[in-house]
Amino acid sequence: MSKQLKQNIGLRVKTARTQKGLTQAQLAEAIDKAFETISNIERGKTAPNFSTLADIANVLGLPMREFFDVDEADVSDARQRLLMQVNTLVSQMDDRQLNLLLKLGQVLQEETYT
Repeated sequence: MSKQLKQNIGLRVKTARTQKGLTQAQLAEAIDKAFETISNIERGKTAPNFSTLADIANVLGLPMREFFDVDEADVSDARQRLLMQVNTLVSQMDDRQLNLLLKLGQVLQEETYT
């Protein structure tokens, strides 16, 4: 696995974990792994195997694809964090809220082009 992919997965794990309000130790305990395992994953030192990543995704309430969806290889860390936050918010919205968010997004996009 490439270094960049390990770092992207680690960043996404860390972002989702902090959004859930969990510490590394709490996540580690929830998936029956050592604290160091989570630390190494989040720092991009090691890549989790699929079983571990599935356990992490389950605890964080995310589909596994969230750890891999990267349109561009050079997306900044800050942008990845923002995208993960948006994904988390969107996944918790009902249809009415999603419709309002879509309208807001369209207004913001129009503002960019005027």
